Amino acid sequence: MSKIIIIGLLVILQNGVFSQNLVTLDGLLEIHHRDGFNGNVLYSRNDSIIFKGNYGFSNIEKQIPLIDESIFDLASLSKQFTALCIVQLIEKGKLSYSTKIDSIWNALPYRDITIEHLLRHQSGLPDYMDLISKKKYWSKSTIPLNSDIIEILSKNTIPLEFYPGTKSVYSNTGYAVLASVIEKVSGMKFEEYLEVNIFNPLEMNDSRVVRRIYKQDTDPKITTGYYRKGKRNKPNYLYDKRMKLYDGIVGDGMIHSTILDLIKWKKALKNNSLISQDSKEKMFSGDSISKSTGFGFGIQISEKLGKYVLHTGSWQGYVNFLLYILDTDEFVVILSNNEYEEYGELNTLLLKYGR
Repeated sequence: MSKIIIIGLLVILQNGVFSQNLVTLDGLLEIHHRDGFNGNVLYSRNDSIIFKGNYGFSNIEKQIPLIDESIFDLASLSKQFTALCIVQLIEKGKLSYSTKIDSIWNALPYRDITIEHLLRHQSGLPDYMDLISKKKYWSKSTIPLNSDIIEILSKNTIPLEFYPGTKSVYSNTGYAVLASVIEKVSGMKFEEYLEVNIFNPLEMNDSRVVRRIYKQDTDPKITTGYYRKGKRNKPNYLYDKRMKLYDGIVGDGMIHSTILDLIKWKKALKNNSLISQDSKEKMFSGDSISKSTGFGFGIQISEKLGKYVLHTGSWQGYVNFLLYILDTDEFVVILSNNEYEEYGELNTLLLKYGR
């Protein structure tokens, strides 16, 4: 999906397509909605919302319509929040990028993994989803938490996939470990740290950690996730309850938010409200290893046609996209609670007709 989105973006930028009729944009998005898209979209420029729209239902069975305040599972869009929390702790002197995780948990058998390796997907840690799906490491009768992942890695001799710092390979485990680092160093629960240090200061009042099965949240604005069954776009299958085994882990996912809260997040990044300019530049930049893969801290980066940062997220029927073009101060958010196949086209439409 991300390749389609990037290609669409580059085509639009190269062709220099600018201001178009927003009514046309809404009409085209309605066509996608009839074809199966269900979600909220937002396009902003220079901190002003140029276009936003709600297409479909928060809950299809109950016919509850989507609103601007509808809350979506961000899936892997959560990683940028986890990364920024770590950067804050580093700025406070509680960590450094070179801190090794075995100095935080002495029982961990991995001696050369640093905080920066985790941030840049360079740790080589094994996939925790694979580990807890095996009876050897975990009983499926209990939903594991982040602390259980640390314990599994500490008590078992599980080899790394590669030596730390030699490759960049996308890692959910790395961000689950980072959430545990936040808890260990700050003395606060992951969700509490987010609330105190990000959501409350930015008045992101509809953003929080939600673990739907492990700890239910009854907020009526929380959407229901749907995933496709077969090859059709229609959202004809509720989220898979068999995935409850992964519902207790945070850091790599589980943050929920809205299109309106996410523009507050973008403004905070732009204005250095949460971290310094120097820290932001490091977060938005690669290194000698990650340069080829495009990994910053919790985001993907590119400088092909002016610098932009982005990330996608997919989980339990939610398919999301966030793009921030730094040079032109443009911001695109697409939050969907079903698995719509033509997802990349929506980003292209927002950039083409929003300009």
